Amino acid sequence: MEDTQHDYDLVKLGFEGEEAITNDLFFKYGQTYKPKEIIIREGDTGSEVYLIISGKIVVTEKVEKGSYRILNSLGPGEIFGEMAMLENAPRSATLISATSSKVLSLSRSNFETIFKSHPRWGHKIIAALSRRINQAFLQVENYYKNK
Repeated sequence: MEDTQHDYDLVKLGFEGEEAITNDLFFKYGQTYKPKEIIIREGDTGSEVYLIISGKIVVTEKVEKGSYRILNSLGPGEIFGEMAMLENAPRSATLISATSSKVLSLSRSNFETIFKSHPRWGHKIIAALSRRINQAFLQVENYYKNK
């Protein structure tokens, strides 16, 4: 059965293109956020990982009630919320949609389903996670170089 699903994925990709798979995944797992809408809040518990399809998301930390400091901005193809999903940890930042944004919101089981049903997207998610890990290492390295 698993090989059949993989074959279907390749056939769909060949005839309809990667955009069709993206649209299919967005239909199943997608959410749209308006500008200035909070996606996740610092300190909250959560078990979803998010993959940005379009738009811009800002990573912020709360400075005081109602005031946030921007730490980073993320765009299409980038991932966030992975630590909460992988480690059952509280959210480390507040993420706010800076523009109208479309994201995939994936629970652990949805994440596993995508790996089985859409292997190419599974690889995209792994690549996005890898980029995030590399960015974190660079930030830590730069922090200690500047001390």
